[in-house]
Amino acid sequence: MPITHYLCAKCRMKRDSYEDAERCEQSHLSAVAVREIEYRIGAYPFRVMISFPDGKELEYTKEDIQ
Repeated sequence: MPITHYLCAKCRMKRDSYEDAERCEQSHLSAVAVREIEYRIGAYPFRVMISFPDGKELEYTKEDIQ
């Protein structure tokens, strides 16, 4: 008998049931806005601020400068 796993479409974590995978997917927040904070050499932003539906804002910084 094959072992069936279901994956969360967002974090790719294995779940034992379809319902658990769906619940996991619903628990992840999607960005509502992305704002560039800083550019360095190159076309892509070096730092961005991401806003989420719960009002929280998180800043992300590119780590590998090329």
